[in-house]
Amino acid sequence: MAAMAAGRRLLQLRPELRPCLRSRALIPYPSWTKGMGRFRYEHPPRRLSSCRHGDFEEGNAAAKDKQPWRLSSDEQLIHGKDDDGASKKYMRKNFADEFAQLSLEEEQIDDEMGGISESVVKDVAKAAVELLASRSFTVSELRKKLRAKKFPDNAVDSVIADFKSRGMLNDGYYAESFSRSRWLSSTWGPKRIKQALRQKGVPDAEVDQATRRVFQDGHSNQTMYGISEDSMDHLFAQAAKQWQRGQSLPLENRRARVVRWLQYRGFSWAVTNAIVRKLEAKHPP
Repeated sequence: MAAMAAGRRLLQLRPELRPCLRSRALIPYPSWTKGMGRFRYEHPPRRLSSCRHGDFEEGNAAAKDKQPWRLSSDEQLIHGKDDDGASKKYMRKNFADEFAQLSLEEEQIDDEMGGISESVVKDVAKAAVELLASRSFTVSELRKKLRAKKFPDNAVDSVIADFKSRGMLNDGYYAESFSRSRWLSSTWGPKRIKQALRQKGVPDAEVDQATRRVFQDGHSNQTMYGISEDSMDHLFAQAAKQWQRGQSLPLENRRARVVRWLQYRGFSWAVTNAIVRKLEAKHPP
């Protein structure tokens, strides 16, 4: 197929060689003769040809007499004009050599355009699917995992771009799912969630949008602390458990224990102070 493509490319670049290409049979017509008691194969006789700006002439005795030399089987005579308009003749390799060269160039161009083989892309896609089947990944995490398997960077980028276009990779969905899970299961606050998502390579815009959706719950009933009333109520319920576990401790120790718990989970000082004061009011020592 590459040879046929190179042939078409040669005709586009050198239309004057079209008669030459037509005059040479790519597949010789067989000539079978009977002799010596068996059949044998004979190639058709080779005919000499020359190309002169699209003018095709069969090589015959008269043409040979006009030529000061005879063309070898691997050369052809080219007529043209130089920059001064003077006619000139020069020898060059025949179109078969140029045909072979263009064929090689076509294959090289195809490799450069594709950049990667189809088999390599399939291997990368298979590895990516196996990773995603175990758990979710951000775009950055999946890229690092695939590159760690020694796959070419261009193949990895191609697969990731394809997965993103098909919705198999989405940092926005990942960020929101991660935020909600850490908030409900571990009571992580916005600050710690944002830090974790940035370490996973999620863009800041996706991080901010995800935390707003989780802590503001899509409602307008936000408190002065930047999170919704429902989120504050949930946080107070979790903090109350920590407050009750330290009921045998002095008040200062109980207070310090809850403060460390809230600060470690990424809540601001304003939120922490509001929760501690509410705990002291509803659960006095």
